[in-house]
Amino acid sequence: MLYMLYSADYELYLGSNFLAEEEILIQPTTQLLATCQRLGIPITLFADVACLWRYRELEKHRFPDLAELQLQEAIRQGHDVQTHLHPHWLDTTFQGEACRFDPATYLLGTLHPDPAQRARMTASLLQRAARHLTDLLTPIDPHYRCLAFRAGGYGLQPDSAMILNALLATGYRIDSSIIPGLRLANPMQRVDFSQVPNLANYWLSPAQGLTSPAQPGDTALLEIPIPACHLSDRERRAIRVPEALRAAWETLRGPPPPRGAPCNAGHPPPKANRCKTAYWRAHAILGQRFQRMELGNSPQALIACLHRYLEERAPSRQPVMVSLNCHPKGLRPSHLATLETFHDKLLTHWKDKVRAITFQQAWRLTREGPPGTS
Repeated sequence: MLYMLYSADYELYLGSNFLAEEEILIQPTTQLLATCQRLGIPITLFADVACLWRYRELEKHRFPDLAELQLQEAIRQGHDVQTHLHPHWLDTTFQGEACRFDPATYLLGTLHPDPAQRARMTASLLQRAARHLTDLLTPIDPHYRCLAFRAGGYGLQPDSAMILNALLATGYRIDSSIIPGLRLANPMQRVDFSQVPNLANYWLSPAQGLTSPAQPGDTALLEIPIPACHLSDRERRAIRVPEALRAAWETLRGPPPPRGAPCNAGHPPPKANRCKTAYWRAHAILGQRFQRMELGNSPQALIACLHRYLEERAPSRQPVMVSLNCHPKGLRPSHLATLETFHDKLLTHWKDKVRAITFQQAWRLTREGPPGTS
């Protein structure tokens, strides 16, 4: 049985936001929820709650008011809301469209130089996030439980043991931060998931860390990853050529204006004519072997990634839980069309052996019979 957990990181841009927050996040999420309702699939919104706290501290109440109403409506419609945490929001300031913060506060594992203080701050933030969502959402669904976590910037590192321990101590039972094989090194992120267990699902404990599976139980977290793989040459040609042509054509005709910019974007490249930009954009896409299940413009890429992932990590077709992720702030109509096509292909291939669930439903299923660790 394949359990598909559709999810979205419910957040603003962390570098600059060029439009009103309602246009960047609220409206695209409304369109995403409507698409999911039409398809009959639940989605889990991983809400960046620290952003809402900071807006309220700065007396900017309109955006958090709208966001919290939307999160409540998502629960009312049968979707799910869980914790996403970018701790740098605690001290972020605004300079026009730009967000300013100390890069050292971007990750939980670098939040404070003193290990003991860092552990206390991390546990406090996780507990505050769970309490915030519980107070907000239990009036809508008395059975709501905040139990799943996705780290901002996928930042389970550094100090993984501290983060896992804090999650367990504050009542979280599922993590969905890991993209197997992902490696990132920039001024903000320190991600190396190249040595995670070669399993579709497994359990994480502070003692075992991220590289060895732990025994199921109350002293471990169930990992529901975002699948990823390295495409074969044949797959890369079949998938990347259409993507590259689409990107080149979009560049030539003029892409839609961005809604914002990430915090690790660096300096913008020097301006070039559209033909050169289209060429280099297509060239970069053609060279990409790494594929993760992040909603884009190619349902074929998502299907290929899922099949390769399951072949490598769940050859026996035991019950598997995986998450497809997206970011509403960047969604366009083409992404929603991809979501619909992907889900249709999933049903065609797996038929009655696939089921879309929320993270709360995943935990209830896990309590009935945990996914295997081998």
